Amino acid sequence: MAMDITTSKAIAILALGLGSFVTGMLPACISEGTRQRNPLTISCLLCFGAGVLLSTSLIHMLPEARENLPQYSELLLCLGFFIVYFVDELVHFFYGRGGIHDYPKPTYGTEQTSLLRPHEDLRGGDGELDTRERCCGDTDNPRMCHVSHTAPCNKSSSGFLGLLCALFVHSLLEGLAIGLQQSSARVLLLLGAVASHKYVVGFCLGAELCAAERSLCAHIVSVALFAGGSAAGIALGAGLESVKSVQDSVAVPIMQALAAGTLLYVTVSEVLPRERARFHEQKRGGGVAQLSAVLVGFAAMYVSTKYLDQD
Repeated sequence: MAMDITTSKAIAILALGLGSFVTGMLPACISEGTRQRNPLTISCLLCFGAGVLLSTSLIHMLPEARENLPQYSELLLCLGFFIVYFVDELVHFFYGRGGIHDYPKPTYGTEQTSLLRPHEDLRGGDGELDTRERCCGDTDNPRMCHVSHTAPCNKSSSGFLGLLCALFVHSLLEGLAIGLQQSSARVLLLLGAVASHKYVVGFCLGAELCAAERSLCAHIVSVALFAGGSAAGIALGAGLESVKSVQDSVAVPIMQALAAGTLLYVTVSEVLPRERARFHEQKRGGGVAQLSAVLVGFAAMYVSTKYLDQD
């Protein structure tokens, strides 16, 4: 006996809403002691999330926007990137203290790790420069490096809010696509495709919330907003036949491209620079482990998009 279309959409709402919330809250279950004992493992999880977000932006969302807006999709992606960049700098201009930033020591909780700040004296007790602590970009150090070893300034929440808004918009549009399906088989097929990467992205969002040391209340609200995006889209698509015209309008690819640019900015300007700065000089091989995690995350999302999410 075939499943009723209403029942299948109700299952989709429950599966995506509840499932995304659970995966988003999983990182919060990792104790602070575990984070402090395994900082590189936590960093690699965040780098895995960065790879997922990078693939989501360039391999998943941008091609979807290009289908209905081929001439301006790349331009809109760049516009989304620069919008978040502009907002971030605007916040720093009005609310920053000016002058040299007092960068905090890298941490994955309340305890701090032992990375040196850029203004700390590196001379030992005999007055000689301790070569073991020198950055590979220092003048006296022959090794060359192309990454800053100072954690980037994190005085505003514009990047995080941009990430949350982009993921919510994308979730809403995916849910809308499911809600507009006219058969139970199509609903369940699309549910499997969307869930295959939405759960992964939800876990990555939760890990980023933990790394940013958001309060438990903020974590719950943020994950609930992300999880509710797809559920709201399914309900909206199922309840309003007129939404079909909205889905076919130019507004959808515009939102997709802008959201893709937002994810790109957060990934390459905030998440990756922060994680590379934390371990590039602290632990030999840490950078290689982080790069491997990024590649695994990117590949996992690419495979999901390429072979499971054809619709």
